[in-house]
Amino acid sequence: MKNVLAARKVTCRLYSLCLCVMVFCFLLALPGESTAARVEKKARPVEAASPKEAPINDANLQAGQKRVEELAKKGDFEGALRINLKIHEYVKGVLGTAKFVKGQYEKAVADTSVSQNTKEDLFIKLKGLDQLIARYNPLYEASLFNVGYLYSKRGDTEKASKYLSEFIQLTPFSVKRDSKWMKAKTLLLEMYNLEGEF
Repeated sequence: MKNVLAARKVTCRLYSLCLCVMVFCFLLALPGESTAARVEKKARPVEAASPKEAPINDANLQAGQKRVEELAKKGDFEGALRINLKIHEYVKGVLGTAKFVKGQYEKAVADTSVSQNTKEDLFIKLKGLDQLIARYNPLYEASLFNVGYLYSKRGDTEKASKYLSEFIQLTPFSVKRDSKWMKAKTLLLEMYNLEGEF
């Protein structure tokens, strides 16, 4: 009987101790956020980039270009420029890589030590690279013009002239007044204070 009473006392004390610990933990959590919320807050990364700030790739390139147009129409040249710079860097990177790889493939095709099977495979890949370059060249030209235009709207004539000068040197000449070539030339002349000179 003494053992049963002693066991009940121990059980009551353990129960009381557990109850005290639970009340203490409850009171600890009451004044501020819960522990789980604090852990979640610490573990949560800094705000992820919104879709309009996502890195540019082939899948979202057109959406990025549309977003640039929307922002420019609203007069948000800073936002449009930020996205268009990402587009420009992406397109420039793709073109640079494609042109480099094309050059390496062309060297391999001309190499007599390369097997005929490998050469045939490279010929197919060269056609794909030609198509990729043909698709990305106009995108690169457009990004040059857009970045130059947006820098000019922001009043940064040094950066604007850099991009617009590259644009008129890279793209075919056009006498149409509404062509991008003429618009770029006009913007450059305005920045140089040479309007109407040529």
